[in-house]
Amino acid sequence: MKSETVRTVLRAPARQPAVAVAGLGVRLPGAAGLSGLLVPSALRRFAHEAPEHEHALAAATDAVAAASTRTPGTPGAPGAGGSTATVWASSTAGLAAYAQTCADIPEFGPGRVSPRRTAHSAFTAPVTAVSVRFGLDGPYLNVTGEQDAGAHAVTEAVRMLTQGRCERVVVGGSADTSTWRSCPGGDPAEGALCAVLQRHAPDGGGATVRPVLRARTARNGADAFVRSCLDRLDGPPDHLVLSAPATDSRAAGALALLCAAPLLRVEERFGDLGAAGGVAAMVTAVALTAAPGPLEQPGPRVLALALGSGNAVAVEVTSRRKGPR
Repeated sequence: MKSETVRTVLRAPARQPAVAVAGLGVRLPGAAGLSGLLVPSALRRFAHEAPEHEHALAAATDAVAAASTRTPGTPGAPGAGGSTATVWASSTAGLAAYAQTCADIPEFGPGRVSPRRTAHSAFTAPVTAVSVRFGLDGPYLNVTGEQDAGAHAVTEAVRMLTQGRCERVVVGGSADTSTWRSCPGGDPAEGALCAVLQRHAPDGGGATVRPVLRARTARNGADAFVRSCLDRLDGPPDHLVLSAPATDSRAAGALALLCAAPLLRVEERFGDLGAAGGVAAMVTAVALTAAPGPLEQPGPRVLALALGSGNAVAVEVTSRRKGPR
């Protein structure tokens, strides 16, 4: 039998700058804020069904409000300066709303379907809804795909900031339980998570995010990907957060073999969030760094990884402690 070659193609420089987390928003069933991300929950869906763009708006509202409180000049704050970009990850974008529109027009007629639904059924539905609601003037980017798409959105947000294309980025991911989503072996979940990233750290320290590696992996290439990630860190991670399809144990196995740090799996705690899983991994990593500790001392180093069917992305989250224990 011919042996298979493991191939990992690098998609990022060996070292990327870090950017600051100015605010976070979490809208998941059974997870109220950051602390809820660290508590296992069996809830996967909200009591009342809502379209995906509403999940996105709810999480973005919380993130923007938190950022505005901490740092003047963020979106929504008086006297905000500089442009704010929007990057959003979604597995299906507006397909569910589009399908409903297509079903309603023949039944009720074109004039009986609300024109408001048009924006909600567009390919860029979540990112458009967020950009319009907050009047964000920077570029916006819609990312679709699997778990790696959410982490890809984070790396693109960092790239925009470090290249000087904007002053802040509202980056997030959302999911609904539409039949358009494919979750083989998983439990489809819904909700949204969002972060406001900026180039300079807000007063009082806080978390920073740095892209580690973006790669295309061949079959059984998770081991090589994890090794490459560890080689790019300044030290061993204190925690690991993984988002990957429920049926995919490759990365989890590689992490268990190569790292001594505890592992948290997004899909085991919140269900399959699709593209939003990569954002959930990053936001959960921020939650792990938020515990109080000695003032001005480095907090935990968390490696957040997201795997799709053939792509993988990793980001590093660190923090400065907020105060004494």
